Amino acid sequence: MISGRNRRHSRAITSVFLVLSLFLIHDSTTARQPDAIEDTVIPGGKSPDDGGVYNQYARFMAGMAVPQGELAPLQSKPAWVEYSRSFDQSWSHLNKRLLTPERQWAAKELGAAASWDGTVFYPFSGPDFANVNAFFPRARTYVLVALEQLGEIPKFAGMSDKQFKAYLQSMKGSLRDLLNINYFISSHMDAEIEKTEIKGVLPVLLVMLARNNAKVLDVRYWTMGMDGKVRESPAFGTTARELPALGAKDLDLNTIQGIRITFDTPGSGENPPQSLYYFRLDVSNQSFDRNRYFLSFLRGLAPFTTFMKSASYVMFDNTVSAARQFMLNQSRYIVQEDSGIPLKYFEPPVWNLRFYGHYVKPISAFSQQYQEALASIYKVDKKKKPLPFGFGYYFNPGEANLMFAEKKSLDRGRDEAPLGNSDGRHFLYNNAIFLRQHRDS
Repeated sequence: MISGRNRRHSRAITSVFLVLSLFLIHDSTTARQPDAIEDTVIPGGKSPDDGGVYNQYARFMAGMAVPQGELAPLQSKPAWVEYSRSFDQSWSHLNKRLLTPERQWAAKELGAAASWDGTVFYPFSGPDFANVNAFFPRARTYVLVALEQLGEIPKFAGMSDKQFKAYLQSMKGSLRDLLNINYFISSHMDAEIEKTEIKGVLPVLLVMLARNNAKVLDVRYWTMGMDGKVRESPAFGTTARELPALGAKDLDLNTIQGIRITFDTPGSGENPPQSLYYFRLDVSNQSFDRNRYFLSFLRGLAPFTTFMKSASYVMFDNTVSAARQFMLNQSRYIVQEDSGIPLKYFEPPVWNLRFYGHYVKPISAFSQQYQEALASIYKVDKKKKPLPFGFGYYFNPGEANLMFAEKKSLDRGRDEAPLGNSDGRHFLYNNAIFLRQHRDS
């Protein structure tokens, strides 16, 4: 994402991109492995059977018809009819201009990475599920990381006609940047969240799932404290009193705040449901030891396909060296444009690199991040292929660049055993997960 003329860029460099700096730790001798983390579910009411109500809300907020339930009568309201018509047109245009070309291109050019059924890690994502799903539709787990608040499912039944119309207009406003230029401008998203009842990313994530023909089964708020215990509560029936993160604008560095959504997609058959995590994180290199249990949780989801676009060139900063190295160590594949990890960190003995599209220079807000080495590759590489869609900050076809990195060996670049723990258990754990995931592929 990009800030409105750098208003939030400095915040990004002190926060979002600091998230991954949790991923290296000085003392892991007491850290539990992911399979030992305790799950504690906060009572908050029974989840809707088979996700029926969650799915109805997702479809309704996406301007898609629901056949029954408490939302069905609201579909006759003029505000929703107009919202649905407008959204149909906008999403159809986005599909034709961008999402369909992305799907087709990824299937042709990314090979095994496009059919990746492990974890896709998307830092600096905002609530952008649409693009990551277009590239990697078969992922079992998506992990999105950003700064925006969690948000709540709206209570449409208690809204006046004026409030109902205002909410739908705000939803359109929050999605306008994605639909037009294919990334969220943070200041715009913040404005829509702060002045309306949207309150955070959850409604937007549900809209994107519905528009991608997913069936939402369950939605839970997910938190992990300093004790390493995971606490979950259903999105329906949970209030800010029960989950302070819902009412907090400022991040609590002692608690990892998140959302976990489970869903099915067409053609999934008997496969287990897919999962989408959204984590709101702000952790600096200086405090990367604060949440070592969360680090163990993330390691349990590795190896990753890491996906980055419109990342504010955060990975160029030395204050996020731990974050940068974590992604390089834990990723099997990396798909990004030039605002991601700088080229100089991809060691030739470790990575195979392919380049697509056209690279001239970053947009003016980030002109100081021009990469001479990357420009040289684009000048001399006669085999590079065009990119048939816009990507990142260059959203017009023919202007964008994209790099696909594939690790040469599963054993190259993996983390050493945690300091103070020489038995390498997490190394073996992660590789065992990868082998198990791909045993039958």
